[in-house]
Amino acid sequence: MTTIFRIDALRIQTSGGPVEYRFPENMTVLSGHVGVGKSTLFELIKFSLGGHGLLAGIVRSDVSAVAVEVSVGTSHYVLTRDIQPGRSNIVTVFDCDNKSFLQDHYVEKEEPALNTFLLQALGIPDDMRAASRSAGSTNQGARISFYDLFKYMYVSQADINEEIAGSADSYYQPKRKAVFEVLFALTNPELLELRSEVARTRGEWEKAKNDHSVVVQFLADSNTPTKDAAQKQLSAAKEQKRLAARELNSYQEAVVPVSDRETLTLRDLLGDSERSAAEARNYLRFLSQQRADFVRERSLIAQDIGRIRSMKLAGERLAQIEFVTCPRCMQSVRDRSAPIHTCRLCLQSEPVPATPRETDADTYEILHLRGQIDEIGGQIEALDADIQATRSSLESRERLLVELAIKIDKRTSERITPRLQGFADATGNLAIANTLSQELERSLEQWDRVDDLQSFADVLEAKKLELSISLQAAEQELATRHQEVFDELDRRFFAITAAIRIPGVATAKIDRRSYLPVLNGKRFDAFSPVGGVRTAIQIAYWVTLMAVALEREDTCYPAFLLIDSPRTSLNDDEDLSKALYRSIVDLVGVAGNRLQVIIGDNELPVENDGQYTEINFDYEHPTISSVKHPGRDSVTRIGDAD
Repeated sequence: MTTIFRIDALRIQTSGGPVEYRFPENMTVLSGHVGVGKSTLFELIKFSLGGHGLLAGIVRSDVSAVAVEVSVGTSHYVLTRDIQPGRSNIVTVFDCDNKSFLQDHYVEKEEPALNTFLLQALGIPDDMRAASRSAGSTNQGARISFYDLFKYMYVSQADINEEIAGSADSYYQPKRKAVFEVLFALTNPELLELRSEVARTRGEWEKAKNDHSVVVQFLADSNTPTKDAAQKQLSAAKEQKRLAARELNSYQEAVVPVSDRETLTLRDLLGDSERSAAEARNYLRFLSQQRADFVRERSLIAQDIGRIRSMKLAGERLAQIEFVTCPRCMQSVRDRSAPIHTCRLCLQSEPVPATPRETDADTYEILHLRGQIDEIGGQIEALDADIQATRSSLESRERLLVELAIKIDKRTSERITPRLQGFADATGNLAIANTLSQELERSLEQWDRVDDLQSFADVLEAKKLELSISLQAAEQELATRHQEVFDELDRRFFAITAAIRIPGVATAKIDRRSYLPVLNGKRFDAFSPVGGVRTAIQIAYWVTLMAVALEREDTCYPAFLLIDSPRTSLNDDEDLSKALYRSIVDLVGVAGNRLQVIIGDNELPVENDGQYTEINFDYEHPTISSVKHPGRDSVTRIGDAD
């Protein structure tokens, strides 16, 4: 069934004293000329419920706090919110049933949140998300809040002949449709969570695929051998390492009998020097490659600085161009007179020219890039020092190798020289095999990372497919209800538009995908521009939704409508105005105490017949009566001010 939601009273604390309005009836109409404050009251109701109300100037200057007495479900609360910015984030909650204050709630960021409090009071979870349904979307959606539901309860003056519940904002469509489904039980928290999980998993899967592609591309660009080739080369390197070690051992055993203690020592030093020299060569190559990478990076950053400066110079030069022709209508403005220091084209004041120091000053981005260049320069200098030290070390080791070879040659003469050369070759081969093995093992580790990324992507893809199948099954379970609800909406919407006699309407239904009115095969905003016809369509739409929700008794639609200025765009069309009010009056008459409707309008149809309560205002008796009204000519309407 529909959820009880009623505004029982509104209290406004002003500099001239308190103002209070009570709404005990099922339908109340606030009437009065433009500027008496009807929209101000409605926006204060929205503000007191935690929304971002459009506050009029008199509210900001003369109102200190606003309180709304509201019935939600079986509970009864008073919500009080300060107007001043320093305290406007806090809402005081008084439980009328228990006669006690609850913990203060917050409008934004902090906990406990008023949004959660109101949703729970309506029996609606506060953790539902409205994920986008577009193919391939990875957006898991924003949380559905009470203020999203309130768009289906409050039709503001600014929206009544423009849009329906935020339908003009493309980014808001997933949430608008999700709220519609929640209100008519066309979805459930589990299905919404499943839809968000599908989008989230799709995003993780696409990221995993991208990571895999990036690593594979990096390995290809760096000439890394394939996994199979690396494994074969590693096996060959290990075999080479084994043979070199065995050959080295044989030379060592052969040299021992013909060598004295000093010769053995010299031979050991020679082997160690060969290994350290090979390591130094490898490290020198590594440092040289790293330095080349830093030099290339510094060059790219320098190009970015040049590009930024070129853009800045181009902007400064273009700024000197003087328009002689209007770019819109192509008329000449050469002879147009303009005050001094104003633009001849738009007549606005010329901006203050930048001083030479401001013009020449580097931007934050250039300074940041220069800092990067300096940092890279420092790293290059450090690498140069390491390279120089490594070269010096390599040269000293190579000199030591020569000296050791000469000494061993002198001591062993012709007997050991061939064995010594073989020993040196075996030592070099062993060092090369060790280095090659280490490089290939690192390559295989990178390929293992590729395999891990591919496995992770495969797992996510399987999960995404499983979730998609579950989502389709969950949606299919609600397909029958979806058809039933929209069939009822179509029948009721067509009947109401026919009863109202909206001009030019031959067919009327509610679109199954956008959940918006479609008339004569066209969406409502394409069928009619802003004006009385669109306003009439809006009223018919809201009456239709509420009527179907009340009839079905299996929805969580809050039985409350707050409508601002339905006659604003109707001008003198009294028949259409009467028909609109008759549709609302009939709805309230059938619903009884299950529904509350509050309307603000400039003037009402001729007859009332006591079917609703009417509260009249004028400039002598405005809605905020404790503050003197400035008069009709001094009124700034909320919509105009914003």
